[in-house]
Amino acid sequence: MAPRNNHRNAFGNDPRFLERLAKQGITLGGEPEVSATATEKAPLKAPSNSTKRLQKVQEANKESRLDSLVYNPETNSLSALFPVAMLLSLNIMLRLHDAQGTGLKRTWQKRIEALMYEHKATFDQWRAAATFPLVIEEIYITAESSLLDQEAVSAGCKPIIDAFVKNGFLPDDSPEYVAHPIPYTERGPSAGLLIRFRPSPRPWGLIQDETISHARTMVS
Repeated sequence: MAPRNNHRNAFGNDPRFLERLAKQGITLGGEPEVSATATEKAPLKAPSNSTKRLQKVQEANKESRLDSLVYNPETNSLSALFPVAMLLSLNIMLRLHDAQGTGLKRTWQKRIEALMYEHKATFDQWRAAATFPLVIEEIYITAESSLLDQEAVSAGCKPIIDAFVKNGFLPDDSPEYVAHPIPYTERGPSAGLLIRFRPSPRPWGLIQDETISHARTMVS
């Protein structure tokens, strides 16, 4: 039987065999070679359109210097105005990872907190007089070419309403305190959002009593 090293010499002198090994980054008698491309860092993945949109909206919502808070004792209503504010569409919100949406929620929590401290007298007046449940009017003005549908406006306002709750404007957003939101949007020369809290005329808000009666009859 031929010595083992003769077999190795034979393989080592076979150019086709050496070529196949080279393609795999292997050299005889040594460790596998690491190709230059393998050691290079993979290129950073470009952010998706949804992520870009989130970043744009979040940046716009950091601008709070023109925000205002107005209490109307005659209607016992509170209006919060947010010039330059922008909302995300529902489709984009559904595509985003929870961790991405957390940054936007935090932005609104800080913005509502600043609104509360800068208008503390109005805030205290509202807290002392507020009655529940409330109807929440959500009016979104956008300068962009496409309008959100009403459902998307309501969904986009959800983290804002949560921020109002977190900062003490509302005890909670459960049916005991919020009858329902009323979203509306239209196009304007610049972006802005108005949130208005006003007493609900009945526990089910502006839904007709007849409709509630029919619903109850259906399941009785």
